[in-house]
Amino acid sequence: MNKYPITLLIALASVGSAFAGAFTTGDLVVERVGSGGVTVLSSAATAVSVLEFNTSGTAIQTINLPTSGTNQVTDSGSATSDGYLNYYNGNIAIPGYNASSGTASVASGNTKVSTIIGLDGNVASRTLFPTGGPSGTPPSPFSGNNFRSVVPTSATTFYATGTSSGNPNTGGAWYYDGSAFTQVSSTATGQPTNLRNVDIYGGQLFATSAASTGYGIWSIGTGTPTASGQTSSLIINTGTGASPYGFVLFDTNADTVLDTAFIADDRTTTGGGLQKWTLSNSTWSNVYSLLVGPSGNLSSTLGVGYAGPRGLAGSYDLVTGAFSLYLTTTQLSDNKLIKIIDSGSTPTSYTELANAGVNYAFRGVDLIASPIPEPSTYAAILGGVALFGVAARRRRSV
Repeated sequence: MNKYPITLLIALASVGSAFAGAFTTGDLVVERVGSGGVTVLSSAATAVSVLEFNTSGTAIQTINLPTSGTNQVTDSGSATSDGYLNYYNGNIAIPGYNASSGTASVASGNTKVSTIIGLDGNVASRTLFPTGGPSGTPPSPFSGNNFRSVVPTSATTFYATGTSSGNPNTGGAWYYDGSAFTQVSSTATGQPTNLRNVDIYGGQLFATSAASTGYGIWSIGTGTPTASGQTSSLIINTGTGASPYGFVLFDTNADTVLDTAFIADDRTTTGGGLQKWTLSNSTWSNVYSLLVGPSGNLSSTLGVGYAGPRGLAGSYDLVTGAFSLYLTTTQLSDNKLIKIIDSGSTPTSYTELANAGVNYAFRGVDLIASPIPEPSTYAAILGGVALFGVAARRRRSV
């Protein structure tokens, strides 16, 4: 079954002294990597911080994870596919490496660690991944390669995504049930084992990929699977050469069908940028793709100083019909956290909320909860496939 035991370390107190307090519902959490100052971001391990902002861009608090010692959590400064945290079900999960700051080529090691922080600002769990490599007992998820994203399902359980090197293939999506890891996604020919951002919408597990097996958003199994070998389906095909990272899915008319998607495509070429997709007659169609200009402008064509997005979070107002979208941009250092409002027509501008700082980089972004309640059950039609289960995501309209 590809299910293996591993030690779970529960931290009963905050990691370090930087935990300032509880998170506020409706705020943003952003993962930032880097030590700032003169230390240039590289493939070496660097500091990881979780920053809280309100949706106007006011800084609320900064949580600095330890860069050495028993509870160390670092990440690669230059591996731009790493560092995509998620909020779900009352918890925030952060991917990283159990390696001290300065460790060379940290993403190619097997020292992965997932940290889950509760809304009280304290660490709920810290889970070390197996370190024995792809053929170890147990094997290492994402052996020799990148651990990219994680979404918690409780204070001690989560899904994780990434890719791997070596044989057997230990990439794709894994589930940790509090005591053991299971490689839930199939590694059969044609199935995605090089996954990027992971998330849950309408009780269904999804992830993005930009590999030859299929570019876009994949559903993994049915609902939130826990058994191995689940078949993945390419729900939104963004096309060969696309580069999707963060994504959000919405049910805009409260009929329990996910009908609108936004995808962060980090290409700085035509077709890249913030993509909007809508569902009609079981077919997803691209509405627009917008690059981030240097002066608050958005454009479908490339200009000097334009960037793409990678991190993405959002909310939908059922009354006004407006989407509020929050993105992190692709500059390698001192990138931006921005806000885009889609009120039904193609947006032409954005609001800059924050800059990461010199030799810092923002990666993942998420919203803490949502004021829109979810139904207790759903039937989501995605690409003609019906998915049934219990809705759990509080910050999404599904």
